[in-house]
Amino acid sequence: MSESQILGTVLGQGRRADEVLIVSTIEKTGTLRRGAILAHDTLSETMLLQVANKMTWSDVNEQDLYLMSENERLAYQIIQRSPKSYVLSCTIAGAIRDEGDGPQIFSGTISFVADKSSEVRALNPEEVKTIYDRGTLFVGRTVDDHPVTLPVNGLVQRHLSIIGMTGSGKSYLLGLLCEELARRKAAILIVDPHNEYIPLAQTLPRETRRMLYSVGTATGLNTYTLDVKEISTFDFQHFTGMGPGSTSIVETVLQGLRENTPQYTIQDVLNELDARAKHGQPSEKAAATWARNYIQTLANTGMIGIREPPIREMVGANQVTVIAMSGVRERIQQFVVTSILKRVFDARRQREIPPLLLIVEEAHRFAPSRESASSSAMMRTLAAEGRKFGVCLVVVSQRPNRLDTTVLSQCVTNIVMKVKNPADLASIRESAENVTEDLLGELPRFERGDALVMGEAFPISIRFKTRSDRTTMHGGKSVDFEAVWQAESERRDVKRFAFPTKL
Repeated sequence: MSESQILGTVLGQGRRADEVLIVSTIEKTGTLRRGAILAHDTLSETMLLQVANKMTWSDVNEQDLYLMSENERLAYQIIQRSPKSYVLSCTIAGAIRDEGDGPQIFSGTISFVADKSSEVRALNPEEVKTIYDRGTLFVGRTVDDHPVTLPVNGLVQRHLSIIGMTGSGKSYLLGLLCEELARRKAAILIVDPHNEYIPLAQTLPRETRRMLYSVGTATGLNTYTLDVKEISTFDFQHFTGMGPGSTSIVETVLQGLRENTPQYTIQDVLNELDARAKHGQPSEKAAATWARNYIQTLANTGMIGIREPPIREMVGANQVTVIAMSGVRERIQQFVVTSILKRVFDARRQREIPPLLLIVEEAHRFAPSRESASSSAMMRTLAAEGRKFGVCLVVVSQRPNRLDTTVLSQCVTNIVMKVKNPADLASIRESAENVTEDLLGELPRFERGDALVMGEAFPISIRFKTRSDRTTMHGGKSVDFEAVWQAESERRDVKRFAFPTKL
């Protein structure tokens, strides 16, 4: 091993079983940053050590010195004599060893530190490829500037969660993944509560088919309508908030229409309510009037029809479909999501549509942890059974603590970005694989675009910075207050009156 590869010397364990202390007298650009992975050769494998903390003598106070173990005291005696030295606290992330099928990454180790040599070195090119070059989806670079690629099948053959607080960059990263997968002719369906992904679809290459459905708005040419015959009395009450009297009248009207007019429309429901409001018994006229007003308001949204869009129109290979729901009540959004999930699930079981990515933004709205939503049961069903039928459920949330634990636990691949809330960090600790306390401690310090990918397809967690050269437009950008203020201040089409100097 050349001296240029040697980064430091192992002193021994830290205060935890998975912690290794290293003293380094070499500072190479990027190699010793938090999150970097170093190599330590033992008799049977190459141990992978991930830098959790880097300290100099000036970082140590008297209380720290008092609490130190014997190895830690020795480390600080060394750097006290050599001010340019560093102490690295590293976590044992995994190991590379050959068990007969070539070098592979394993999440556990079978050896002890310093049983062959005490040296710690930089990764060689083959190790870099084994750890970071996992596939063809180029998503970003590590802290030490290695490109990170993810495997397509490794990513989509299991459910995926993307977690991060507002402003962490999760919608940008998701758009990047969609862009890359679209190049591979993927079938992608996006449930979009805030209309963030319309710019993504609009700016995809022409060879990618795009479909836009709007719910209750005039965003696109296609409207996602709900079949009125599938809407129950409870659903109408749930959507509108009508009282018990009006609900009872609606139940009577629907029963009559199902018996006498099986192919009824929303207008038939309104006509029946109108007739009862005008000619019904005195006790039911007021309730029928209120019911008609409630349902008329719902009908005016344009979302109630006689059939849903054909599922084979909505989902296809080499197609990205966006269901835009901005401005629609949350209860109605939940009902629409239930309809979409059920139809996708049934269609995949019958092999009517190709395998697909079903992306649910703001997933905690549709499968909340502390209450029941109309979409909760279908979200849990798809999370538990969808994978074996070729549905990759992608749940995106800024509050994993508010997301149903069954849904989150079924996501065996996790991409986690900046998270600060202690309850959310606890949810990640419980649901994610290969996550250490050191990594969890780093999440609140992540910058925009920093991400950590972990799970079944990734024996060790990989930290990277999302690449910033997306070709599609990002719809979730923060508002540039200063630029908007400047532009608005220069407008001349708004009449403004001078502020009085005296009152």
